[in-house]
Amino acid sequence: MRRTTEAGELVEADDEVLMARFAAGHPEAFSELYERYEGPVFGFCLRLLGDRDRAEDAFQDTFVTMLEQRLRYQDRGRFKSWLFTLARNVCLDRARQSVRRKRLLTLHAPSHGTSEHEPDRVVEIRDELTRLLASLPRDQREILLLHRYEGFSYAEIAGMTASTEVAVKQKAYRALLALRSWDGDGPDQSDAKGERR
Repeated sequence: MRRTTEAGELVEADDEVLMARFAAGHPEAFSELYERYEGPVFGFCLRLLGDRDRAEDAFQDTFVTMLEQRLRYQDRGRFKSWLFTLARNVCLDRARQSVRRKRLLTLHAPSHGTSEHEPDRVVEIRDELTRLLASLPRDQREILLLHRYEGFSYAEIAGMTASTEVAVKQKAYRALLALRSWDGDGPDQSDAKGERR
C-alpha cells in the first residue's frame, strides 16, 4: 500500500498504519504485511527451531495468530516487535511439543547406531553453525537471533521477552562468550569460576 506525499513521491505505508487498516477490515493491508514479513519471520522460525518442517508450521501459525488477534493489536510500539513476539511464542510452543514428543519416542524406540558421512565443506560449516546455535541455552539463542539476525534492539527484545534490558544484554554477552570459546563439542557455558549456568 503506497501513498503519495505532497511532493508527489510514492512512499510505503508504515506497518502500524497497515495493521490498523487490516484490523478495520481491509484485507489488502494484511497481504502487504505478509509480503513484507514472510521472509524474515520464516527465517527467524527456522533459525530458532532448526527444522524446516517445524519452522513452516510455526510460520503459518504466526500469521494465523496475527489474523486471530488483529482486533487486539494496540499501536503501543512497533508492529515488527509485536509480530516477532507472536512468532517467538509460537516457536516456543513448538519446541516444547517437540521435547515432549522426543521423550515419548526415546522411551519406546529401539536404539540405532548412526553412520558418519563426510559432507562437503560448505554443508559441514553450515551444519556446525546450526549445531553451535542449537547448543546454546534457548533464551541466549533467541536473544542472539533477534538481535543479530532480525535487528531488534536490546530494549525491544526486553519488551518481547518480558525481561529487563540489562538481563537481555547479559544473556547476549554470555551467548557471545560461549560462541567464542567453542571447542567443537559445543559452547562452554561455564563462568569464570568454572560453574555451569
